[in-house]
Parts: sequence; C-alpha cells; structure tokens
Amino acid sequence: MTLDIQTAFDSAARSYDGERRQLIPCFTDFYGAAVGLVAEFAPADARILDLGAGTGLLSALVAQALPDAAFTLSDLSEGMLAHARERFAGTATQASIRVMDHLALADTGAFDVVMSGLSIHHLEDDGKRALYAASVRALRPGGLFVNADQVSGDTPAMEGRYWQHWFRSISASGLSKSSIDAAIERQKLDRRAPLEPQLAWLREAGLREVECRYKNASFAVICGVK
Repeated sequence: MTLDIQTAFDSAARSYDGERRQLIPCFTDFYGAAVGLVAEFAPADARILDLGAGTGLLSALVAQALPDAAFTLSDLSEGMLAHARERFAGTATQASIRVMDHLALADTGAFDVVMSGLSIHHLEDDGKRALYAASVRALRPGGLFVNADQVSGDTPAMEGRYWQHWFRSISASGLSKSSIDAAIERQKLDRRAPLEPQLAWLREAGLREVECRYKNASFAVICGVK
C-alpha cells in the first residue's frame, strides 16, 4: 500500500468539503437519507457520536435538523479535525473533538446516535464487525446507528458497473484531472464490503430494525436500532 489513511486524509483536508458534491454523484439524497434517519429517531437534545467525522460535514448537516444536539466528532486525521474545529468555532453547535482510531471506541451507553459518513469502508471486514459491535455498546437502549458509506458489488461484474458509474459521473463533474487522480489514488485505501453481509453484521452486533434506507450504486445508507 503506497498510502496510509492518516497521511492521505491530512493531505486532502483542505479541498475535501469543496469536492464532496462532485465526488459523490448522489450527494444530496445520500446525505439527506442519513440526516433524515437521525432526525426521525433521535431526541431534540441527542448526544451524537460521529465516527470518522473528518471536517465535520455530516455533523453540520445533522445540526441543521437538530440544533440542540451535542456532537462528539472522532477521527484519526488531525488535519481533518482541524477543519471541523474551524467549522464549529463561534457557532451555537455543541461539538467536541476526539483524535481516535475507530477501533479504540470504548464508550458504553453514552450516545443516542452513533453515525458515520464515508469512513468505515476503510476497515478490513473484521474491523468493520468489531466497530459495529463497539458502536452498539456505545448506544443507549433505543439508540440509532447509521452508516452512510460505500459498499462493493456482489460480483466482479457488479463492482465493475459501480466503478464505471462513479468514474463517468466525476469525469463529467468539472473536477480537475489532478483531483480525480487523487481521488482514485485514495481508493487504494478502500476495503469495501458488499451490502448484505454488513446488514447481517449489524444484526449480529445486536441491532434490530436493520435496513438499507438508501442505495445508489456503491453509495448506501444502512441503519439499525438498539
């Protein structure tokens, strides 16, 4: 592997938010599904953990729907979290920052929502399963887990179609060649897994009402309730 995750995302921090809508062809519906789930299930003053929060984009979108919520943003990349600090500085949003590897999550019954956006797919499958279990432990009874992430196709042909769908979309988005090349290089860090096993892992972790609320090619929003 030519990149490590922390270095890759520290380097991408400055341009990350500006390129999101171009790199995610279904940006509005994808993030909208995640935000809608949190607004549907969480109390107004929810305590929310954002795993792999990066620049705080997902938390900021959820804060628009739940302005009284308290957010804990965790990420391995200090460069990304520096932008999250800037994002929430001087705002009314309650936001605390943790520099943390996902697999160090050890909270118990602390949160109404554990959510993640485009981060868990960097873990190997055993890491995903371990994190799903830790996320359930971190939830209060009745709490919601939401993962808005990328999944792989069930077959090589399906995976090929996902790739072509994404590549055609970003090639027509107006992104520079250097930005496209950097996004493709970061994909070397991806360890995407198919959808169905991940739904099974959520059930094994102790969640009920597990479902895929949204899917567009490789972009999926999966969730469950403790």
